[in-house]
Amino acid sequence: MIKIEMFINEVSLQGQYSTQKEFEEAARVITSIFEDINKLKKQYISQKTYSTKVLVNYESIKGNNFQSSLNQIKEKSLKRSIINIIFNKVSPKDWQKERIHSEQDNFDYVDGEDYKDATNTSLAEATQRQLINLDSKYLLINFIDSCFQCPNQEIRECNSISIVKNNDTENLSQLDSIDQKVGLQNWLEKSCQLSQLNYDESSSSPPTDTQTILKDTHRFKRTKNQYDGRTIYEEKETEYLWYVDNLYSGKSAHLEVFDNTGKNHIGESDLEGKIDRTKSDKKKSI
Repeated sequence: MIKIEMFINEVSLQGQYSTQKEFEEAARVITSIFEDINKLKKQYISQKTYSTKVLVNYESIKGNNFQSSLNQIKEKSLKRSIINIIFNKVSPKDWQKERIHSEQDNFDYVDGEDYKDATNTSLAEATQRQLINLDSKYLLINFIDSCFQCPNQEIRECNSISIVKNNDTENLSQLDSIDQKVGLQNWLEKSCQLSQLNYDESSSSPPTDTQTILKDTHRFKRTKNQYDGRTIYEEKETEYLWYVDNLYSGKSAHLEVFDNTGKNHIGESDLEGKIDRTKSDKKKSI
């Protein structure tokens, strides 16, 4: 299971929009990014998204903060989408409630040749988490046209934010950040190699184990046994035995499921792990 933590970067709002129209275009980009985030398959990725309540106080249009600009949106669907992302139950968690970085530590982000204070922001929180938790991957989601435009040399349409902790300019932390859907897609592919996890239904080859529910190590454990060249997995809760049927590919690809003896066929499962018991076959056994 790949662990990802994403933060809406409130610091990327710096009054860069001249008009309400420009702000609303930025809001549409944010909603499109979250549409893709919400489509991430949970059996592949464990993802958490974070924001902070102080985001509403950051300047969006010169002289107006985010809350004021949001209130002026007349397009109901757009306004509702932003409210759902930032404020409602489906919204990112407020990282302040799970704060890790200390108020005694100082964080700055590099802006050209300048160092600007980032203490008590999502930049500081993401940096501290990245420093102490190597098991997760971290991404900042910026509003478009922000100052964070330093290209990531390894990922197209993705930017890198340099962070200095406690004035240690010799050991900068680098945070990945995006402000467009294509950047998110490129980052996910580079960081998580999603193409290797997704099975192409037009393929003439059967799926790999990692392209099926069998990659869920919380649910399954690998056995030493094989059938027809495929590894047999044991479902921890039921003790059912599962393996990919090597004879089928494309839209016909599926897994065979047996009881713990291997003598009783339970049925066939799709790649997502849903068993069709109507396809149970008494003639089948391992």
